[in-house]
Amino acid sequence: MKFLLDINALVAALCPASPHHPAFNLWAARQSPADFATCAITELGFIRVASAALGFPIADSRQLLQAFRRSGPRYLEKLPPPADLLPAWASRHSHTTDAYLCAVARAHALQLATFDTGTKDPAALLIS
Repeated sequence: MKFLLDINALVAALCPASPHHPAFNLWAARQSPADFATCAITELGFIRVASAALGFPIADSRQLLQAFRRSGPRYLEKLPPPADLLPAWASRHSHTTDAYLCAVARAHALQLATFDTGTKDPAALLIS
C-alpha cells in the first residue's frame, strides 16, 4: 500500500520534537520512501504547524520539506476541487481538511496515513 501523509504524520516524520516521531519512525521503517506522498495541503499544513507549534522558522520548514521530497516520496500536483470530492461525513468545519485528504488519497489509490483517531474513513490508516 502507498500513503498520502496527513499533516500530523508529516510533522512526526520531520520533527524529532513531535510526540509521534518515534511511532512514525517505527511504522515508516516497514515502508519505502516511494510509498509516501505529499500534496500542497499537507505541505502547507506542515509549514504552519512546524512554525506555529514547534517554533521552526518558515525557511527551515521549507528546507525540511524539500529534502524530504528528494528522499523519494511523490508529490501529488493535481488536486481535484474540494466541492467535487468532499465526503458526506464532513458535516462540520473541523472535518473538512481530513475529509478532503481522505478523498484525495482515495482518488490516487492511496490511504491517508494519520495519527488522528477521529478520522473515521475507510481511506484513513491510523498509524500506531
